[in-house]
Amino acid sequence: MGLYKRNDSRYWWMGYTAKGEQRCESTKTSSKDLAKKIWKQREAEIALGRFQVGWPGERMTFADLCEEFFRSHSSTLSSKSQENHQTFVKNLQAYFGDRKLTEMDERSVVEYRNYRHRQPLKRDPKRTVKGATVNRELACLHCIFQFALKRKYIGENPSSGVKHFDERHERPSKKMLTVEEEHRILEAAPPYLRVAIVLLVQTGGRTYSEGMSLRWDQVDLVHGVLHLDGSVKTTDSAQPLPLSRLACDVLKEWKKEQGSESCYVFPSPRKPGKPIRSVRGAWRKALGKAGVSYFPIYNLRHVFCTRLSWVAPDAVVQRAMRHSSPETKRHYQLGMVDQVREGIEQANERAYQDKEVLRSYYGGPKSEKVAVQKSVSS
Repeated sequence: MGLYKRNDSRYWWMGYTAKGEQRCESTKTSSKDLAKKIWKQREAEIALGRFQVGWPGERMTFADLCEEFFRSHSSTLSSKSQENHQTFVKNLQAYFGDRKLTEMDERSVVEYRNYRHRQPLKRDPKRTVKGATVNRELACLHCIFQFALKRKYIGENPSSGVKHFDERHERPSKKMLTVEEEHRILEAAPPYLRVAIVLLVQTGGRTYSEGMSLRWDQVDLVHGVLHLDGSVKTTDSAQPLPLSRLACDVLKEWKKEQGSESCYVFPSPRKPGKPIRSVRGAWRKALGKAGVSYFPIYNLRHVFCTRLSWVAPDAVVQRAMRHSSPETKRHYQLGMVDQVREGIEQANERAYQDKEVLRSYYGGPKSEKVAVQKSVSS
């Protein structure tokens, strides 16, 4: 088998053997050189086991795949991941609908990426969907196609070569929170948010999974630790979290004030049996009253990491942040300008010691400049 011409077609045709059966297929090109490359590629796919006659994806819709993905894969993940997948897939299904898997290629994924990025936000129609949101949906789509690829429903993942948006242009600039700004925010915040801010700054916990959804049975005020469980981000995140004296004192006072009506540290005002779901509005309002430019409340985790890095070695910081790698700390450290300046001054003291530092002519006092001018003129 190989390349051949047919009387009823202007294209080159190729013949090959797949699973013991001889098959014929048009190369869709009249160029023999190009047809030869297509034929060689098909032979390579057969040899590597990547080619299959009649992929199940020709009969399976994207909706069917999503249903199987939820049942077989997503159900094994944390509740937060399942919730995110449901949100992402809702938007993906609204676009791709009942399209067959083999009809979805890289171009269609790129078109979805651009279309989604142009969509207006429901809560603010003047703004469009952020690139970070689209990236999360593309990551979910990639995971779904990987699931289909593993089950041999398709021959390749059409989302593999799709470029994601650069999220750095959309993120607010990171800034170090001063103690004065922290005090102003605490004064402007409502009581529950005030306690939450202290807890996040003192523990470096993640805002919702390790902060707002905290239960009293996870708080050990006697030994001063938090026992995190449930939907934590990683295995390392489940390690006991030490509490400072300040955090313990604040939590004790908050528990007395709150009473024992709810099992949650921060219960919902409307549904005490559930935790507060969002503090975005209250946080933004508190920053406005305090005269502090907006930054996400999650950045309090960065503040905790930066302050601890001033006095503790990397091993302690890694343990406190519950990172699996010490390199992750660099992403969370903010500013460090004063610390770098102090290090430079210490380096200068060690380098120059009691020696006179050479000064540039133009950088010296005016008297030195005049003296030099006179010596040159004479």
